[in-house]
Amino acid sequence: MTRTSTALDLLAPGTSARLAEPDPSLEPTFREHLAAYGLVPGHVVTVLAQRPMTVVLCDHVELALEAVVARKLRVEAPLPQG
Repeated sequence: MTRTSTALDLLAPGTSARLAEPDPSLEPTFREHLAAYGLVPGHVVTVLAQRPMTVVLCDHVELALEAVVARKLRVEAPLPQG
C-alpha cells in the first residue's frame, strides 16, 4: 500500500501528522539539526500555526520553522482527530 505525503507547510493548524522522509534537497547537516529536535521520520508533530512561520509541537517543544524548511519536510496523510 502506497502512503501519500504532503509538505508540512500545507497542513492546517491543529492537524497532527507523522513525518515522512524529508525532501532529498534538504542538506544532510540541516537534517541532523532537525533530528536533534525530534523531527525525524516516523515522529508525530502537530501544527500550531502556519503564519508568519510554521510552528509545530514536537515532544512538548514548540518549534518555529521557516517556510522553505517546512516546505521540504514531508508528512504522511494527517492522523485522524480524536
